[in-house]
Amino acid sequence: ALLTLSVSAHAKYDEITVDGGGSITGAVTFSGDVPDLDSEQIAKDNEVCGEGDIIPNPVSVSDDGSLENVVVFLEKVKEGKAWPTDDFALDQLKCTFDPYVQVVRKGAKMTISNSDPVLHNVHPYEYVGKKRRTMFNLAQPKLGQVNTKAIKTRRGNVVELSCDAHSWMAGWLYVIEHPYYAVVGADGKFSIDNIPAGEYTLKAWHPVLGELEQTVEVNGGGSVQSGFQYSS
Repeated sequence: ALLTLSVSAHAKYDEITVDGGGSITGAVTFSGDVPDLDSEQIAKDNEVCGEGDIIPNPVSVSDDGSLENVVVFLEKVKEGKAWPTDDFALDQLKCTFDPYVQVVRKGAKMTISNSDPVLHNVHPYEYVGKKRRTMFNLAQPKLGQVNTKAIKTRRGNVVELSCDAHSWMAGWLYVIEHPYYAVVGADGKFSIDNIPAGEYTLKAWHPVLGELEQTVEVNGGGSVQSGFQYSS
């Protein structure tokens, strides 16, 4: 079952010049048996989508235990560094959402593209607890079609992406106000920098495995070593 835990009030975030900011670095790992997840057959548009079975929401663990596709972030940051970009993009490529997991600034506009010569439709759902609501439903029938949509959540942080034309397509957005986050790649490592000194709640979120959290103290100019371990 998918765990979409994360509900927080969206407070206004102020961008300031951070003097003597600190950093948090670490890794996310998984121990135990990887969950046996349901797969789906690629049942149509095989010339584009491929053939066989696919797990829509995988738990991707490397040989050394590193866990991929985790969002690591600070909770409830009121002020700090500027967002590095407002360029958020989602592509539909070979009947997958690319990227599978990404962080988006609340209210930002996202460029949505169809790189396949088949009909796709992007159907995002905002989660608040276990309840979900449709945010919009965008049909893109043509190769190369590009649209822009604002990502506006009401109360939740988690947005699930689906395609009504291809049931196995899955993707996720994590929507926050501030840029103190990292999306973990295949090596499991993360780094968050230029953090104002203070005590914070550091969280990790995975679409299947849910949320973990810990308290960290960041000192001006210092570096904190941290990490998360999920287990079966």
